Amino acid sequence: MSKGFNFLCELGTEEIPAGYLPPAIEYIKTEFASKLTAGRIGHDSVVVYATPRRIAVLVEGMASAQKEEEVEVKGPSVKAAYDGAGNPTKALDGFLKGNAVSLKDLYKVSTEKGEYVYARKTMPSGKTEEIIPGILEHVVKSIPFPKRMRWSDKKLAFPRPISYLLVLFNDMVLPFSLEGIASSNKTRGHYVQFNRMVEIKTIASYEKTLRDNGVIVSQGLRREEIRGALKAAAAGLGGALVADEDLIETVTFLTENPCVVVCEFLKEFLVIPDIVLITEMKEHQKYFAVRDKKGTLLSSFLVVSNNPPTDNVRKGNERVITARFNDARFFFDEDRKTTLFSKVESLKNVLFHKELGTIFDKVERVRFIAGLIGGQMKMDAAMKTKLDRATVLCKADLNTAMVFEFTSLQGKMGRIYALLDGEDEEVANAIDEHYKPRFQGDPLPASPVAAALSIAEKIDNIIGSYSVGNIPKGSADPYALRRQANAIVELIIRNGLRLNVRDILVQSAGRYKNGGDLVPKILEFISARANTIFTEAGFRYDEIDACLSIPCYDYLDLYARARSLHEFRTNEGFAQMLLSFKRMNNIVTAFRQKNAGYRCVFDATRLQADEEKKLHGFFDSRKAAIADFIAAGKYIDLFALLIDGKGIIDAFFDAVMVMTDDTAVRDNRIALLELILAPFNDLMDFSKIAE
Repeated sequence: MSKGFNFLCELGTEEIPAGYLPPAIEYIKTEFASKLTAGRIGHDSVVVYATPRRIAVLVEGMASAQKEEEVEVKGPSVKAAYDGAGNPTKALDGFLKGNAVSLKDLYKVSTEKGEYVYARKTMPSGKTEEIIPGILEHVVKSIPFPKRMRWSDKKLAFPRPISYLLVLFNDMVLPFSLEGIASSNKTRGHYVQFNRMVEIKTIASYEKTLRDNGVIVSQGLRREEIRGALKAAAAGLGGALVADEDLIETVTFLTENPCVVVCEFLKEFLVIPDIVLITEMKEHQKYFAVRDKKGTLLSSFLVVSNNPPTDNVRKGNERVITARFNDARFFFDEDRKTTLFSKVESLKNVLFHKELGTIFDKVERVRFIAGLIGGQMKMDAAMKTKLDRATVLCKADLNTAMVFEFTSLQGKMGRIYALLDGEDEEVANAIDEHYKPRFQGDPLPASPVAAALSIAEKIDNIIGSYSVGNIPKGSADPYALRRQANAIVELIIRNGLRLNVRDILVQSAGRYKNGGDLVPKILEFISARANTIFTEAGFRYDEIDACLSIPCYDYLDLYARARSLHEFRTNEGFAQMLLSFKRMNNIVTAFRQKNAGYRCVFDATRLQADEEKKLHGFFDSRKAAIADFIAAGKYIDLFALLIDGKGIIDAFFDAVMVMTDDTAVRDNRIALLELILAPFNDLMDFSKIAE
């Protein structure tokens, strides 16, 4: 520990739930530092430690007194501060007394709301030891625990009873009390191995003293010790740990002095699918699974215990897992009495949402949407059959005993049962993968069938949620619609799918309440997520705006446009040509704003200047190539072709006045520009391109 830590507060408690502690650590660290700063108490780093039975705050370089500071305070308006004779009013007297300033300290400041009285005053320097108790009480009472309770006759609500307070400043006890518990220089050792109060003589000795008494107070050190011990134990079994950082994080906050215990379960349980055994061990018991070098699950498992690895500890954990696995085997055997397909009909009895019907109703909606997607993907008959079968079966495992017990296995058990029933492997995989991505970084569905089903379900979730008013507001998104919209766009782009999302929404809308009215809002919502994805891909804001401002809902093509624009923009000639196109667009837009509906007809024979003839000739001779490149999405080739016209466009603008006084000539030139721009109007909005 750094010798610079000169403040320590440890709150001793009964065992706090592990999930409460990580967010509490972050809050305490931020809030404590914020309050010190607001209180003008100088300090360096703030460190927070937590175990199941203690939360500790250490501060490095905490000043002994507040900094003196001159501050500006705002008083009443000048009109309210003085009466008609210019004498101070009661409002001003109150301001003077409340801030301990006199009339000579006042000055006037003009603001948007009028003239106000201000004063400068010096904030006095108070002793840190007198200010810290208030900060401690505030932080303890404001930690955002998921649940607080009152214990005995105490007024303070806290997740578990507080048993002692250790508060030291410069190695001396700082007087502080909370709910009748007075601060001292004593902490408690491990509640089983060293269950006694221990004196902390200096802050520098805090961690070592606890270590000597069976407590590793630093969660970082506990985490690393646990990770190392688990890997070593797994290697000793000739295998490798089934990696699970979330579980390591959990057991870190379940223990104060972690020890790894090697245990065994009966090999007969290995007939149960691995994922079931691993989930049972993790979710119910916080145990770690081990696989051999071939990836086969071993009958050995690892327990992170808060007590030494005695034979009794090992046997106790083995008894518990035997009972758990017997339950799992029962659930598995019950589920296997009928096929997965036979469970589909029972989904009619499972309510999804009171306004959206049953799970069966949801499956039928997804089935319709999946059919539309399969059609747009130009799937052959065999693949369409697989997609339809996967859709029919995708929610059937929700009515299994195993998923009822372990909701995290939805989709996974459906895949396992489908394979056991002899279903096609691609169908089975789609049942599992259609939920993906479940979280950020989760792999996307791998096959076309799984991707189509995943998109279909997410579209149903979004339209359905919008139809019943469950729309994201601000940062609140309880139904994860933003994540699902992100996934739709990601799936389309990563799988190279040419889908018109608008057409899918329009054709599906009739299956939802007010569905037709919702389509524009949902398209706007999905396009906003596309904007985020394009931004994360490194495209410039104006490149994204230029592409997404066009009423196009083929996100693969939009992505290709933005990417091509971004990549080719490094070519100086192309960048200048873009600005030339923007200039043409601006002229036409300005004309049409004043002359909406006015018809301009192009006539090549009426071109006068050589420059406008060359401009027309350049684009007319490339008309077919431009159309072919756009149709094929070959935007790099398109942009390469256009670069050759930069000099011709520049020469046109240098020599030709489009908005000439001769109406016939003007109209013909406007028509020429409109003719040139026409193929690109549905490609991007040139007005969005920044110079």
